[in-house]
Amino acid sequence: MIWVSLADLRGQELKSYLFESWLTQVAEKIGKAEATEQLKNDFVALFNQNNVWLLLDGLDEMSASNPLTEIARQFREAGLISQARIVLTCRVNLWDGGSNALDDFDTYRSLDFSYPQQVERFIDKWFTAIPKTGKRLCTALKESGKERIQDLVKNPLRLTLLCLNWQSGDGKLPDTQAGLYQQFVDDFYKWKKEEFATNSHQRQQLNVKLGELAKEAIDKEATRFRLRQDFVSQFLGDADDENSLLKLALNRGWVNCVGIDTNRKPVYAFFHASFQEYFAAKAIDNWHFFLNHVPKNPSQGTYRIFEPQWKQPFLLWLGREDLAKKHKQAFITALINFRDECGVWFFQDQVYGFYEYRAYFLAAVGIAEFRDYSRADEIVAQIVKWTIDGLHSIKEQARSALQQTDHTKVIDALMQLLHSTHVLEITRCQVAETLGEIDPGNQNAIATLLQQLHSTDKYYEITRWQAAKSLGKIGTGNEKAIAALVKLLQSIDVHQDIRIQAAESLGQIDPGNKNAIAVLVELLQSKNLHKDTRRQAAHSLQEISTGNKNVIVALTHLLQSTDLDKNTRMQAAYSLQEIGTGNENVIAALIHLLQSTDLSKDTRWLVAYSLQEISTGNENVIVALTHLLQSTDLDKDTRWMAAYSLAKISTSNENQIAALVQLLELKDMDQDSRTVVLKNLVQIDPGNEIAIAALVQLLQSTTVDDKTRWQAASSLGEIDPGNEIAIAALVQLLQSTTVDDSARKAAYSLGKIGTGNEIAIAALVQLLQSTTVDDKTRWQVADSLEEILQDNEHPFEVVKALSGYLQLDNNCYSIIWKCAQNMPYLDFYQAWHQDNLVTRTMRSLKKILFTRII
Repeated sequence: MIWVSLADLRGQELKSYLFESWLTQVAEKIGKAEATEQLKNDFVALFNQNNVWLLLDGLDEMSASNPLTEIARQFREAGLISQARIVLTCRVNLWDGGSNALDDFDTYRSLDFSYPQQVERFIDKWFTAIPKTGKRLCTALKESGKERIQDLVKNPLRLTLLCLNWQSGDGKLPDTQAGLYQQFVDDFYKWKKEEFATNSHQRQQLNVKLGELAKEAIDKEATRFRLRQDFVSQFLGDADDENSLLKLALNRGWVNCVGIDTNRKPVYAFFHASFQEYFAAKAIDNWHFFLNHVPKNPSQGTYRIFEPQWKQPFLLWLGREDLAKKHKQAFITALINFRDECGVWFFQDQVYGFYEYRAYFLAAVGIAEFRDYSRADEIVAQIVKWTIDGLHSIKEQARSALQQTDHTKVIDALMQLLHSTHVLEITRCQVAETLGEIDPGNQNAIATLLQQLHSTDKYYEITRWQAAKSLGKIGTGNEKAIAALVKLLQSIDVHQDIRIQAAESLGQIDPGNKNAIAVLVELLQSKNLHKDTRRQAAHSLQEISTGNKNVIVALTHLLQSTDLDKNTRMQAAYSLQEIGTGNENVIAALIHLLQSTDLSKDTRWLVAYSLQEISTGNENVIVALTHLLQSTDLDKDTRWMAAYSLAKISTSNENQIAALVQLLELKDMDQDSRTVVLKNLVQIDPGNEIAIAALVQLLQSTTVDDKTRWQAASSLGEIDPGNEIAIAALVQLLQSTTVDDSARKAAYSLGKIGTGNEIAIAALVQLLQSTTVDDKTRWQVADSLEEILQDNEHPFEVVKALSGYLQLDNNCYSIIWKCAQNMPYLDFYQAWHQDNLVTRTMRSLKKILFTRII
């Protein structure tokens, strides 16, 4: 395993860092002045043998405007690195802050503690020797008005610091993050006070300079979290000077030497990034540092508030007790009144501008730290409204804002809406679901959903379905919710879709519930069930019943049914895969089916397909598939699927490669199957020249059909993301076809392999603007465009292209919304207001045809 601090790259590519800086250090340790050619070759061999693990630490401290996008690009373009197992650490605010270019990573996070259970358990263990002190802290946290502190100390680091503070402090809790951090700062000076004595003047002077250093560092991308010696010296003096502030900061632990730069000079970092943010917030006296809006000429303004690195300092600034309330009031008011001059039309209504929404959401989060804001209730009410009837993109951000704002006010607003007589019943369910997410276990939310669930009015079946779905999200462990869903499942006069949703929700809040599984199995076995309902039932079983024998029998029986459509049987096969990986009962059932003499060829094909995913290395399966291949009456499709499955489940790369090459030699294999084999061959053996050459040849052939060309391009692009030949082929297919289905497939594949590619982006934008494509294709184009927009350059072109629309549809709005989350306001404004004839004409039409709605 190789550990790399990403902050140490300082603009260097990861690959070059590993093969130059890191490998040189290895060479020095074994007595070599530099890495020899042999050492480099051995290093490459380790990658090729999948024997390298990379632990990349501190993505949020990487010197890049969008670290997620930058590291994704490096993974993509440095093919060797992609063969390593990669573990990446990152602060949550960056990972969740916008477009995530690493969405194919498995995500694990240090979850916050639950309050009060885990928080109080931690406190009890901390104060084992002095339990009364711990009890007093638990009591103080439960006091009215301390809800924000309760939320803050769910974080393990903050809770640790709070316990340290409480142990040595005066037994008082603050109301804000800033107040909490001020206590932590005071405690820092109490520690080591005998070893490093300081007076109040020294502490004040050091705090001021730490604030100036922190503010300047956060504002400059190149020095944000790793601070060069010459940069630090500008604020704190020289480390060689025993009387310098830098020496004091090092002794106190505020900053630490964390490495050396390319000039062999020290590199420093704050004790923790959150303290750096706190000191920066203390150094900002005027809120115009965050936002100084010049509406008609924003290039003269300041818009740090929309930059992710300033969000936490903004919140800490609002919580400062040494600032006059009128300044905080003015700042929040400026946010909710912000007009970005980029308002858009959605059908015939004008909605807020993209950055107007962002400013409003920031204001909502801000009132959690400045609870005295005069219009706080109005802000919360508006955010709640957007969670219910906003556009899809806005709903997601609004729900996130509700989670971060003043929970007391949110609960009050939701309760008021919950009991309103002017709310549609389906809306009431959505409100209850939101209330349950904000306040887990809220009895009013559960009661409302149960009431909707018991409705017998057939006109409101969609409401009952929504209630069942919402209970699945917020009713975990609630006995009344479990009992109500069981009763609903057992009601034969309830629509099947509602029963299936009830079963799925029951499985979510009470995993493995026998009633839910029994009803879903019963539905699967019903001959009168609609194919879509049966498919949904199979999917629901997949979610809640891993390893259940009755489910395995039911799905296996479904797989054999000759009177069902292929899609439903495919869902059964897929469900068996999901619940049966490594499960001997599933594997045995499928082998038994495979050996049956009266099995239809379609079913035999599905069985072989299922086995390839769940039985890697299983000798019984290998024997069964080998025996099947020896059969003389096997149709070609089943033969190739059996051979393909045999190749997939082999645990030896050499055997897999040999089996796939053998498949390619089958003369009667259709082109679709051949392309799939080629794709898998190159995945197993990335440098396999036979497969790569065959895929390129397919793309360059003038005789293959569109489907084959699409498959070949997709396969080549997947094994070599960004491959120009593959992208060019898909773009050509996108522009030449008149068949919407082909265009959809090409657009889908571009979304998977064309990240950041200008040609792909331009082609998708062009198709999005076309008036001849159907809605389904337009949706796919929009979805793919969202997938491949990753950096700050290409969104500019997309915003520029789409801003001239008279009115935006949902797809285009969603794309521009995503761009707005990842672009500085000034860049977005310039793209939106490109001075061209089309844009000017469209704006004139808007003024003529529509009246502005505020």
